[in-house]
Formats: sequence, C-alpha cells, structure tokens
Amino acid sequence: MGPKKESQRFFGKAPQLPQKSQQASRMSFLSRDRAATSKEVKEVKSPDRQQQQVLSFLSGLQSNFTSLVRLVEKRLSYDKTKEVAFERLYQEMDDLKQDQELAHLRPLYIDLILFHDRMESIYKDAIDSGVLSPELADLLKSLNGELMEILYRRGVEPIILTSYTFDPKYQEVVKIEPTFHPSEDNQIVDIVRNGFKYKDVILRPTKVVIKKYQPK
Repeated sequence: MGPKKESQRFFGKAPQLPQKSQQASRMSFLSRDRAATSKEVKEVKSPDRQQQQVLSFLSGLQSNFTSLVRLVEKRLSYDKTKEVAFERLYQEMDDLKQDQELAHLRPLYIDLILFHDRMESIYKDAIDSGVLSPELADLLKSLNGELMEILYRRGVEPIILTSYTFDPKYQEVVKIEPTFHPSEDNQIVDIVRNGFKYKDVILRPTKVVIKKYQPK
C-alpha cells in the first residue's frame, strides 16, 4: 500500500517548474513576441520609406529635366535672335552694296538705255521711209539684242506693262488725250518710250500717252 500511494502521488500531479523558471520563460516569450512585432512593423514601414525615396528621386529628376528644358529653350531663343540679327545685318550690307553700285553705274545704265532708244528710233524711221535694207535691219536687231543682253546681265530690264491703267509708280505721262467715256479715264493708249528698272529701283519710268475723262 505504501509504494502504490507514493506512485499515485507522483503520477497524479504534473511536474511544476520552479517559480523563477516560469517567470523567466514568460519574459522570454514576451521578448520574442515584441521582437516579432517590431520586425513586422519594420517590414510594414520599409515599403513606405522606399516609396518616399523613389518619389523624392523622381521629383528631383523632374526638376532637373525642367531646368534643362528651360536652358535649351533659352539657348534656342538666343540662337534664333542672333540669326535674325545677322540676317538683318547681311541684308542691310547687301542693300548698301547695291546702292553704292547703282550710284556709280547709274549714269552708264542710262547711257546704254539711251543708245537702245536711238537704235530703235533709227529702225522705225528706216521702216517708215522704206529705205531699210535687210542687211541694216539684221545689223540693228543684232546690236540691240547684244545691248539688251548686257543690261540683263547687270540686273537692268524693261518694265513690263501688266495693265493698261496708268500707274504713276512705273509710268510717266507725256501726253493726254481727252475722252468723254468715264470708263476710259486714265487708260494708256500709247507707249512713247519703254521704261527700265534695276532690280526694284526705277531707272526710267515708261513714257506713256493716256486718256483723261472730260465731262460734256
């Protein structure tokens, strides 16, 4: 009976740890729990920090790109302004050169134009009188053609009549004929002498005869 009771007493109760061991075990468990919780918090916060870093990097990159774009636009604007200024300078120099050239050569051009007029006058007078031989006609045409070629190469050309309405910019009136029809007012009826120009400069306006309306 004695040993049996002792055996029942031994196996009937769960073995108990000393009080200090139980407290240490509990503290160890709490420590592990806090460590796990802290790790989870770090793992949760880590993506947010990375996202903020990425956003900060992108913001800085955008700022740098904007500054670069502004710099490029400023440089392009400067280059365009400089190009326009140089083009204006070149144009002014070219105009000045043309003006100086025209100032020196204008008398020569006028003399050649008058020589052209003289040959045309001789040709017309010879035709009207009936004494123009074929050889003389060919000679006058050849000389006049060569003279016009010289003028063309120098930038001198006849003023082409594009309208029969008088234009004081290109024509000069040398004679007026009256008309009683309003629709014929300022209409060119005859060309006395051809006009000539050097590029856009009028060397000699076209000499014309026009009609002028006179009410009855």
